Amino acid sequence: MGALRALISFYTIFHMNITEEDMIEMERKFHLTPLVGLVFGIIILVETTILLFFQREFMFGGALTTAVIVLLTVYAGSKFLHFDGLTDFGDGMIVSGEQSDHIRALKDTLVGAGGIGVALITVLCSVAFYTMYGNQALIILVFPAVEVMVKNAMVFAAALGDPGNGMAARQVELTNGASAVRGLIVSFIALCILFLISGVVINLMFGIGFVDILVTFLQMSVVGLAVSIAVGVLMARIANRTFGMVNGDILGATNEIARPVILFLVLLALDIIAVI
Repeated sequence: MGALRALISFYTIFHMNITEEDMIEMERKFHLTPLVGLVFGIIILVETTILLFFQREFMFGGALTTAVIVLLTVYAGSKFLHFDGLTDFGDGMIVSGEQSDHIRALKDTLVGAGGIGVALITVLCSVAFYTMYGNQALIILVFPAVEVMVKNAMVFAAALGDPGNGMAARQVELTNGASAVRGLIVSFIALCILFLISGVVINLMFGIGFVDILVTFLQMSVVGLAVSIAVGVLMARIANRTFGMVNGDILGATNEIARPVILFLVLLALDIIAVI
């Protein structure tokens, strides 16, 4: 519980009284990070349910409104911590020169064109892909689950990354392949918890059979978790090659970049499966 308290306090606006021992436990048990995604997922599940209700009953709101509110929730709810890592990652990637130049740009407190550009593209893609889901029951199932999956991507990035010398150095150093497997298991358990809630909500609101919801959930989970692993692995390789390490900024960037990629590929996969 100490590790979970520290993770929630560090990665969300919900501050808790944590000790140095809790922080050490967080570094040792970084595979529990998807549970932070579960916290955001529950909040988003409530939001999407309310927004869909208002849309159905009063024709108030729409897909774009939902996209903005959900994105605002994860940005503000994480204190823009991961977004800051995204801008730093963009600056570090776009600069020319040797590895030391990339690291200097990554750690620079000022935001340059690379950071603004990468952040802008990521935000636009996130909003666009949220909007593609429309106002259907699927958003109650997918949008909350995505927040668990992006945290799974962070665990895999940490597991395959070389540690640096910043705040996340111990997290990356202590997270290995076994941690990634444990993180994947934690992610699936968190997704099942969300499914138990969202399945009931969808059944009551839309009258969709529980078996049909379960099939969609399993399809979404397999595709989403696979994509999150791929994003985490890719981000770790890029960071190891470019910066010689995976630090807190890289983990934050992984979280933000994974979101639009998962949203797009999950929807694409579900549409393809439906056609087949």
